[in-house]
Amino acid sequence: MENIYQEYLAPQGTVVKPYYWLTPNQGCSRCPYHIQTDEGARISYAEFYRTFGFPYGPILVPKQHLLFYELKTFSGTPVQKGRATNCIVFDLHPESILFETGGYLDSLVCHYENIGYLTLYSNYSPCNESGHCCISKMYDFLGRYPSIRLDIYFSQLYHTTHEFPTAPWNREALRSLASLWPRVTLNPLSGGFWQALLYSFVKSVPAASLYQPIMPARALADRYNVQQIQTITGIAPYFVDVSSSTSYPVQEPYKIVPHHNMDINFPQQYSQGVNSGLIPVIALGSPVPFLTMFAPSYGQQQQSYSKPKNIVRHLKMPEELKEERKRILPKETAVQTVQITKQFVNEDKRDRKNK
Repeated sequence: MENIYQEYLAPQGTVVKPYYWLTPNQGCSRCPYHIQTDEGARISYAEFYRTFGFPYGPILVPKQHLLFYELKTFSGTPVQKGRATNCIVFDLHPESILFETGGYLDSLVCHYENIGYLTLYSNYSPCNESGHCCISKMYDFLGRYPSIRLDIYFSQLYHTTHEFPTAPWNREALRSLASLWPRVTLNPLSGGFWQALLYSFVKSVPAASLYQPIMPARALADRYNVQQIQTITGIAPYFVDVSSSTSYPVQEPYKIVPHHNMDINFPQQYSQGVNSGLIPVIALGSPVPFLTMFAPSYGQQQQSYSKPKNIVRHLKMPEELKEERKRILPKETAVQTVQITKQFVNEDKRDRKNK
């Protein structure tokens, strides 16, 4: 297999030019090194907020796509972690770059023959639009390596609503990808998985983000993502950490929130838990156990790969939908209707006079 990438040693890992023909340019600050590995893959907390919408809630950054990945062996031993970014000059998505045939990920899997788990953390769900074909390239990758399991986490759905002309393609592609369960899972980022992502890929994280619970706006968006991806694919996300009993004010999940200056100081009201004696969410080591400890089973020695013809959709029954609707919608108020008729009163008085 001919390699189309070029890799160079960097102080904290490596930098990778995903296509040999990429050159530095003024239009894209990331070019030509759109892949960085190991500790060099970490980003600032301010950039993490701008792209992933954590901790305050989702923000719209349509031109900035950011993806983190982790490779592990069948036993759970880490092999490599890294970061892939999009190119705004050549309109390349990070998934398209990473899963390119003959690209950097192909080379890694061929070099480390015992890779069994690939985990992606992205600010957008993968698409299958013309010119990107991210999900199609994922399919091809899974076909070349039938023993690898793929878990995808995202903070926001990409072009799946009706105002986008490409939404039907993306929804159908997500359904097709989700049908490979349990080998492939699609999961909105939520709960403790946010802390795991901060721990592995973000530098200079404020202590308050490690101690405080998920903020209401962010938690509401996570629950919205869970409902939407289940509606699109017909399969409930397997790795989800949201509380169904928590109620939040009814609001638009993807309303743009005010831009906070993350580079100066973390707001004081969210840093009080640092010295309050609370048990930290993050402890020594990885804050979330290796996911395959409780992952749905998938055979390691699967020799053939084909798209399943018969798919069982895990849909909610009508009674379950009624119960969920009761939790989300405001409770109804009982109204007592009283009818007063003057005729009955007059007849009652007439009867008394006759007596």
